[in-house]
This record gives sequence, C-alpha cells and structure tokens, in this order.
Amino acid sequence: MWKVVPVVKKGTEQIIDWLSIVLLFGIFALGIAQIIRRWILHNPIVWSEELIQLTYVWICYLGWVIAERADSHIRITAICNMFPVKVQKWLQIFNHVLCIIFSALMVFYGIKLVGIGMKRTAVSLRWLNFGIVYVIGPICNFIIICYELAALAECITKGPKDYSDVGGDE
Repeated sequence: MWKVVPVVKKGTEQIIDWLSIVLLFGIFALGIAQIIRRWILHNPIVWSEELIQLTYVWICYLGWVIAERADSHIRITAICNMFPVKVQKWLQIFNHVLCIIFSALMVFYGIKLVGIGMKRTAVSLRWLNFGIVYVIGPICNFIIICYELAALAECITKGPKDYSDVGGDE
C-alpha cells in the first residue's frame, strides 16, 4: 500500500501543476481577447471579467498548494533561529498543528459553502454553478492537510527544519 503513495503524490502534483498552467493561460488568453473585442472590435465579451475572477480563485488555491508543497510560505525566522533546537522543534510542531486545524476548518466550512453555492449561478454565466467554483477550497485544503501531516511527522522524527540557510534571518 505504501508504494502507491508516491505514485498518487506525483500524479496529484502533476495535475495541480498542469491545471495551474492551463487556468493561468486561460485567464491570459481571455483577457487579451476581451481587450481586442472591447477596444478594437467595439463588441466586448460580457462574461469574460466574471470568468476571469472566478478562475483566479482556483489559481490562488492551487498556488497555495504549490507553495505548501515547496515549503515556501512566508515565514519570519530571525527570532525562532535564536532558540535552541528543541524549542525550534516544538515551535514547528505547533505551527504544523495550527495549519492542520485551520485547513480542517476550511474543509469543513468549505463543504458547507459548496452546498450553498450549488443553489447559485454566476450572473453572466448561467451555466456556471458556484458550487463548482467553491469546490476547490475543500479539495486544496485536504491536500494541504496531507502535506502538513507529512511535515509534522518529519519534524517529530527528524527534528526541526533549518530555515537559516534558505534566505537568512528575515
């Protein structure tokens, strides 16, 4: 069973990467098309701005997952790096637990939001159900919980990560 985990992880990461690329390209192409249609052809695409905004929500969530995967979130390490390694370990464990709790709440309330969104459609895109837009929240937060659990286990077993070598004491 544990041999399946790396395959699923790699597949999930590739899907997230490609989906991010496709959505970002879609926003760019739709934005350019909107500019051309509005300013050159004087016939704007009425629904483009709303679709760009809703797609941006997905890109932000996917970006959050990518940053979590790379452990590249903003952190201030100057004070934490002054503590002994044992204290750093407990601070990092506390941080991972807080992130897990926050993401679990986001999953719980995100599922409720999806249910509410199923009853609403976008203003200019009557075929676009807001449940589709909101579903990215619980999915991405579940993935973040998985990353945080792995980081928590690594911190407990191997000790705290040393962030002093990746950018200094910010």
